[in-house]
Amino acid sequence: MPPFSEVRRIEAAIKNKNAKELEWSLWYCRMRQTVPSARPADIRYWSGVEAQVEAALAPPPAEKSYPTKKKKADRGLGSNLPSDNS
Repeated sequence: MPPFSEVRRIEAAIKNKNAKELEWSLWYCRMRQTVPSARPADIRYWSGVEAQVEAALAPPPAEKSYPTKKKKADRGLGSNLPSDNS
């Protein structure tokens, strides 16, 4: 039996990282968990899918930037040679 269209829609939203579809997917997962007829297995399944949607919806972690030392003036090759200004 093929998966339901909602499940395929959620999987496509996670794959494509479409923000609007991910928002809908998050709402749908939460709605499926609060349905009065939801079985414990269903609640576990939809909470797992909700975690996947939240992970796809979260922005990627910022790249780490490490401090760099500024180069001091007159530190290159030949900078300590006597000048011809005598």
